[in-house]
Amino acid sequence: MSSDTDQMIVNIDKWVDKAKHDPEAYLERQATEIFLTALGTTPPCCDKFFLKGGLLMGIAYNSPRQTVDIDYSTIIEPNPEVIKDIREALDKAFPVTAVRLAYTEIICKIQTIKFFPREEGFDEFKAPAFKITIGYAKKGSPQERRLQEGKSSKVLHADVSFKEPIGGIQILRLGEGGSEIPAYSLNDVIAEKYRSLLQQEVRRRYRRQDVYDLDMLINQFSFDDEELKEILSTLLEKSHARNIHPDINSLQQEEIIARAKSEWETLKLEIGELPDFDACFDKVNVFYRALPWQA
Repeated sequence: MSSDTDQMIVNIDKWVDKAKHDPEAYLERQATEIFLTALGTTPPCCDKFFLKGGLLMGIAYNSPRQTVDIDYSTIIEPNPEVIKDIREALDKAFPVTAVRLAYTEIICKIQTIKFFPREEGFDEFKAPAFKITIGYAKKGSPQERRLQEGKSSKVLHADVSFKEPIGGIQILRLGEGGSEIPAYSLNDVIAEKYRSLLQQEVRRRYRRQDVYDLDMLINQFSFDDEELKEILSTLLEKSHARNIHPDINSLQQEEIIARAKSEWETLKLEIGELPDFDACFDKVNVFYRALPWQA
């Protein structure tokens, strides 16, 4: 992992307040802020879990996509017992964090932890992961009792990946003087999204959101030669770790394009007005081909 660490100040209050018109979504985003802050500031996990994915896009890069699924990579060893210790630490941290954020009426509690592919032999798998559900409720509400019983219907979903190469990180400061949480760097976000597109057929996934996100980032930022070199290097490292060996033409495979396009129209539910897929994909492919493959 790169030793270079940038810092970005993000307005998480603005992200939370975007859902103020919808009480259920507003409560969900408040609970998400509690979880992000608790995980980012509580030992032993505070400097070993790195936010990525759609939630990072929304908080740091103003993506209009409405996803609140939480994705992380971690550099801790894939040991189920350590993960259970983290569960205990987070459950203790949630009430303190809620008070510090002035969300005194919100209760959070981890409901379930599931290991993938399975808990037995977890550390030996090539790409182990675990999923957490975090229940939340308002104090005094009917939902509070279900939360304490581990049966909350209001839950956040967090996925954590192990053994994932990480090229660089940045520190997100949640507002001026706010908590700091580690996250993927911009170059890592781009490399990961290209790897996810290339991995669609192997994982039987449809990643239309990555085309949208990549197009948005390419339009929003400019990249010098060193940054393009870093993106390619990170992309290759991430791909090789999953037994994928891309070249300059890999993104143009018919199966990759078809899978990315097949659910494109469903993005309207998240963002409203939707750009043309072909125009977005062409721009994403031009950027991909412009990486320094020959070097």
